[in-house]
Amino acid sequence: MRIAIEGGPGKWPVKVYRVRMKLDAQQHLERLNLYGMVQGLRYVVRLNDLKTAQHLRARLARVLRRPDNLAKPLRGDLKELFEISGLWVRNAGSRHDSKLQIRRLIRRIVPRVKI
Repeated sequence: MRIAIEGGPGKWPVKVYRVRMKLDAQQHLERLNLYGMVQGLRYVVRLNDLKTAQHLRARLARVLRRPDNLAKPLRGDLKELFEISGLWVRNAGSRHDSKLQIRRLIRRIVPRVKI
C-alpha cells in the first residue's frame, strides 16, 4: 500500500489518500488464505482449542517457509506470532500472557493482510 500526496513542489498537500497496490490472482488467493489462517488462529486462541491451533500453526509454518512472498515487516510479525503461539500451545510460561500477546499481534497483522 502506498500513500499518494496531491500537490506540487513548494505547495501544501491538497489531498492525502492511500492507493492499494494491484495483486494478481495468485497473490490475492495467498493473502486471502493468510487472512483466514490469522483469523482462525485468533478464534481458536479465544476458545483455548489447542489441537486446532497446532494445525493452524503448521499451515502458518508452510507460509513462512516460502522465501519472498511477504513483505519483511509482515513476515517478522508472522514469525513472532508463530513463536508465541507455540509457547501458548506448549503451555510454557503463563498461558494468559501468551494469549494477550497473540491477540495484540493479530490486531497488528490483520489490517496489513486484509484485502
